[in-house]
Amino acid sequence: MSSLLLPLVFDSREHLTTRSVALRVLATHGQRLSGPELTRLLELPLSHMCPCCRPPLESVLTLAQTEDAWAAAEAALQEVSPHERTSVLTATETTPLPSPLVEWLYTRWYSCDRHQLAAEGPRGSEANLKVALAHRERPEAGMLLDEWLRDMATQELEWLEFRIMSAEELARLVRANPQLQQCAADLLRLPLPDLLAHFGQEVLLRRLRRIARAESVAQTVSYRIMRSPPGFSRAVKLLVEWRDARPLLCSLLCDFNIAEGVRRALLDHLLDHDRDMVVRWTLVAARYPDNAPLVRFVLRRAAQEPELGDRPLFLAALRGTDDEARASALEGLFALGETGAGWCDRLTSLVHSNHARVRLRAAACLAREGKREWLPLVQQTALDPSEPRLRAEAVRWLAHVDADASRPVLRKVLAEDELRPSRQRIAELNEAAWALSRLGSTEDLSALLDASVRSWGSPMMDRALECHLARQEGRPAEDIPPPIPNWEEYDAVTS
Repeated sequence: MSSLLLPLVFDSREHLTTRSVALRVLATHGQRLSGPELTRLLELPLSHMCPCCRPPLESVLTLAQTEDAWAAAEAALQEVSPHERTSVLTATETTPLPSPLVEWLYTRWYSCDRHQLAAEGPRGSEANLKVALAHRERPEAGMLLDEWLRDMATQELEWLEFRIMSAEELARLVRANPQLQQCAADLLRLPLPDLLAHFGQEVLLRRLRRIARAESVAQTVSYRIMRSPPGFSRAVKLLVEWRDARPLLCSLLCDFNIAEGVRRALLDHLLDHDRDMVVRWTLVAARYPDNAPLVRFVLRRAAQEPELGDRPLFLAALRGTDDEARASALEGLFALGETGAGWCDRLTSLVHSNHARVRLRAAACLAREGKREWLPLVQQTALDPSEPRLRAEAVRWLAHVDADASRPVLRKVLAEDELRPSRQRIAELNEAAWALSRLGSTEDLSALLDASVRSWGSPMMDRALECHLARQEGRPAEDIPPPIPNWEEYDAVTS
């Protein structure tokens, strides 16, 4: 494979994206390169390559599988900064680098790089701490880790917020270094049993309320003159998952004086842990106009992965007057397989809405119900240049409603040429590629291949082509999950 791909990587006449993809494939499949080949590869101006396709340095270094390649890698690593070397060394937890390289990097860090990083201040100290954690099974790293955590000032610990370790691991370190306990507890970074033992239930509840209100003020005041309180994300997790905090959680959700962002964060986490409670809360909250942004948020989140228990919420939104809520309700009910005469009557009314997204989704739902006269509306929207933000969603609906009958439209979407497509255009390409990959004919493969060569391409396009190739070669091919919609773009669509 390297004999085919390396010339592409080194050919300056090729587009940077093509060279980046060739390099990524080499790194992904772990090809073996000689020392001169690796040296030439590492000397390329990788910073100019496509950032979404360019593999990280540690992935490129996995290609060093021989002694001369190790020597070439060490020579290249000598020329980069201590931060880049420690980044590679930290990544060895997940990227299997050759052991001689790991040993060289670790020795270099322990004897030299860590001292240079420590002199840089907080950023360098954090890099050192990450290396020590990644290699804490080594005696020297373990001793340094204990020493650094023991000597850190409370302010430094607050700055780090223990981002680089789990609550359970931190609890073990705190037990070994009791002087860290107060700071770790203040940041709520200990497991719940340890927090209860440290604060007691009543004090912990008061602390959670104080953090939530402080975050509310920080989100409300102008010019960000107040910092967010440390431990807010952990407070959200505790408020949702600790059953004894439920009364406090309910009072915060129902308090109009709490900033919308705080309540949204609580609802977002609660959807993953107690969906029924969110549905009940939203049905009541929808009666108050000030809750409209939060109701829309819940509906949109629920529509992404709807459950049967969400149906009353979707039906209530469909009966309301909020077009954004109706659009999400249509999405959710479609996914749940809603059908029947009453459903069709409601869709027939909504398809004449002034809101573009409601109109599109109602037409798509009617097409699935056998009302074929509404399918052209969805197809026309998928090709309408005046609706750039709505086109990707229209293509997505075609994929789910009737991709077979919409083949010409999907292929036309892929055939539109654009040197540097916008985010909306990339979303359209992804949706069309996913739809055609599921259809799977030879003509569909040709359309995908033409688009990938001519257009900007995307990881979705690559996966679709790989899936087609596997089918043709008789190999098992996993189903490709649908693209994740860019909800921010969809939210920008107005009536």
